[in-house]
Amino acid sequence: MFDSLHIELDGRDLEIQTKRFDCILGNYHPGDWIGGVPSGIRVYFDVLKLDASGALVYGTHAEHARTLTLFVVFAQGVFVEYQVRDGELAPEAIERTLLELQERWSDSARLLGFLVEALRARQQRIRALGHRLGRVSSVVRNARRLRAGETLGGVLGLIHEEERKLADGEDPLEVVAWVLDDETGGWGLWGDGISPDPLDDYRL
Repeated sequence: MFDSLHIELDGRDLEIQTKRFDCILGNYHPGDWIGGVPSGIRVYFDVLKLDASGALVYGTHAEHARTLTLFVVFAQGVFVEYQVRDGELAPEAIERTLLELQERWSDSARLLGFLVEALRARQQRIRALGHRLGRVSSVVRNARRLRAGETLGGVLGLIHEEERKLADGEDPLEVVAWVLDDETGGWGLWGDGISPDPLDDYRL
């Protein structure tokens, strides 16, 4: 059993496995709290070996095309930062970086700012998920109405894109999949039809 930390490398998601924490097959990104991480500021490192395609390879003698040194930082159990350095750093360089990152995140103002931003982003994701679930519920209700022989649309007509798709005869499952993939906030009761505003939580 293990847990996975997700980092971005060369524009791609890279999954780093670790057995140091709770090992519940959890998948974690920066901003996530991880069970089993000791309290305080904790910094860890790992040496990564990648093949020519950018995939991780394991084993002391595994063939690889690239070597990296990864540093990850946790503050009170929260995954707050990672840094990737080219090559396998010497012990002195690793120790120096560990101390630098420890000092960097001992700054309470920096940590508080990160946690507030992580909370804001999480709230926006929860809100967006709520919007999508509301739209999925509407698709289910309208699909049942069509199956019962009713017609969609009221005085205002078909005002939602998902309603128009159903009325055009699209498979309800395909419409649900489209709603879940839709990056806009939805319409009407489910959003304002535009991409989420990163400053929305700060507007009066």
